[in-house]
Amino acid sequence: MPSHNDATRGHSERPGSSVAATATGFAEQKFARNASPGAVSEGAAPAEPDPRRAPKRTATTNLKRAGCIGAFAVTLGVGAALAAAPGVALADSTDSDSPQSSTAGNTASDAAGDSASSQGSSARKTRDQGADDSDTAGTKNAASTRAAAASADDGEAASASTTTQRRTLSPRKPTAAVTVSPAVITPPAPGIPTAPTPNSILVATSASFARPTSARSSITSSRDRTANATVSATSTAVANQNVVINAESMTVARPAYGSVFTDPTASGGTALVLTQNTTASKTVALPSFTNIVIRAKGDQYQGAPQMKVSVNGKVVAKVAVAATAWTDYTVPFKGAPGTYTVSIAYTNDRYARGKGDRNLRLDTVTVVSSVVEPAPAPTPPSSTPAPGYFGGADWLWKPISSNPTLAANSSTWVGYLAAADKQRVANLYNYSVALVSASEITSSTPRYDVTLTKAWGSDPFGSTTVPIPLGTKIPPGTDGHVAVLDPTTGQAYGIWQAKYNSSTNAWSGSWGGMTSLNGNGIDTSGSATAAAIARYAGVVTAAEFSAAIAANTGINHALAFSTDLAGPDFVYPAIKSDGQNWAGVATPIPEGYRIQLNPDINVDAIAGMTPGERVIAKTLLTHGAYVVDQGGARMAFAFELLDDATPTSPGAVWKNAGLAWDYYDMKNIPWSQLRVLAPTATPV
Repeated sequence: MPSHNDATRGHSERPGSSVAATATGFAEQKFARNASPGAVSEGAAPAEPDPRRAPKRTATTNLKRAGCIGAFAVTLGVGAALAAAPGVALADSTDSDSPQSSTAGNTASDAAGDSASSQGSSARKTRDQGADDSDTAGTKNAASTRAAAASADDGEAASASTTTQRRTLSPRKPTAAVTVSPAVITPPAPGIPTAPTPNSILVATSASFARPTSARSSITSSRDRTANATVSATSTAVANQNVVINAESMTVARPAYGSVFTDPTASGGTALVLTQNTTASKTVALPSFTNIVIRAKGDQYQGAPQMKVSVNGKVVAKVAVAATAWTDYTVPFKGAPGTYTVSIAYTNDRYARGKGDRNLRLDTVTVVSSVVEPAPAPTPPSSTPAPGYFGGADWLWKPISSNPTLAANSSTWVGYLAAADKQRVANLYNYSVALVSASEITSSTPRYDVTLTKAWGSDPFGSTTVPIPLGTKIPPGTDGHVAVLDPTTGQAYGIWQAKYNSSTNAWSGSWGGMTSLNGNGIDTSGSATAAAIARYAGVVTAAEFSAAIAANTGINHALAFSTDLAGPDFVYPAIKSDGQNWAGVATPIPEGYRIQLNPDINVDAIAGMTPGERVIAKTLLTHGAYVVDQGGARMAFAFELLDDATPTSPGAVWKNAGLAWDYYDMKNIPWSQLRVLAPTATPV
């Protein structure tokens, strides 16, 4: 049986492939995925104009020009005249990303910015005009004006540079990194103590998931709907009630940088979008509280929008808002009764005309009273009814017992699995699995006598034909896995390196496996995986994944993954192995072993996790995952190939849950908290 490599199978499918080739291939694929065709390096600051080349003007000429501009201003209004006069138009940086550059490039002085805004020339429009020129060569005439007027949005750029350097776009992966520093927040009222929550962390919990809409098409420009008015402190808070702040009611430091937009999925049907770096704040009277929950989502472009949460001017949390649908970000932070100013700053704006726009969208800010009992977390079902296939596979469907026996080498293997320099990925496209469920098979589905080309023994399918719907996609990686559940014959089929010849309307494969649809999920004829575990078993399907997102639970069966740690030994439910210890460790792990995430972990309290990562983490808590194959990554989990998957997008279901690209590195799952279980069953 050849090596089944989930990340680098293109190098070799034969036993004995070198570790170096495999690792190199995986790295090359990761590098290719991260690269962007248009990436360029950081640019230098624009050159200062050469005074020797400047046209000479007499004093009379200058006075005449000034007089024309003045008359023009009277006729059109000051703002319009400034915009129309050559060399006077305001400009804004369109691709700044760091706090320093965004401060210098995305802001203007209060006098210049507010004046332009009040005369009807919005910062967003100026930004679009600036972006129009961002893709062409030449000098920005407004660079020196912008640099001289640059000031910090929230007081962080006191040391801003006097000249603004032109930055070029550099491609980056979205990040969900969170930096949280414990802080003591004291309300203005004297004599009222406040206790901070030690090691405060930020938690994201999922709501509904939908495709993000463009900020350009959804922002409402009506000024009477923007949060511009100064908000005073509210009346006395009720001790046993949460305080909900609608984002639309918050004061935006630079009104032109924020706007109310219509969204039927938001509370009340509207929400606030921050389109450039600014801060939304509100001063309110609060009871004793324990948490602050921000319901937010982000328009993603070259990374996720960064949200900074402050209370009374003190930063209590920072987070990348990687969610594209409304998601609750919880800051565990305690405060005594008093009057507080709650602020949310957008700090890393990025925009390029015709390419993309990064924005931060806010729905509500809820301050959770310490008297209010939190809603109990959903409890995953203790078991799952047989879903119509592999009903006898207790190893797959039954949750892990409350006190399982650990493998003797558990700590050693966890050290390997959680190594900081290794990746634990989701195989979403190239090495995903094309699944054909029993419900997709009808009497009109074409049936094929699949030709298996490897001379490894008798044909595993024999005289049985395999039903494969027309148009079934094959994963483009060298494994080409296709798995079919056939209710007509009562068999489950797995095809390795499947191919379809449209000229002859014929299907073939290198090898395959077959087992009873009602059996234990282990191939009884041939094998579709190295461990002979049926290819359909343990794969994350789109339907069950979406249901878990909606219920905020895990999936109700164990998962399947490949690893470069796989050795030649095996334990049940594996009945063979192709492992060659590609990682070269002292103690390789036999195929068939089951891992589990420490069930004492509160997954909902882990900062920065995407909704998709939470589903996988919760599944690992209750059902774990099995080593079923050898692969190029440290851990590579099997997912279903989606119909809308492309080389640049794994498909809407995965992408909307934060698993935004193939080989998505699920780095926010606490892999060091894994454990490896001792085998609990033996083959009959």
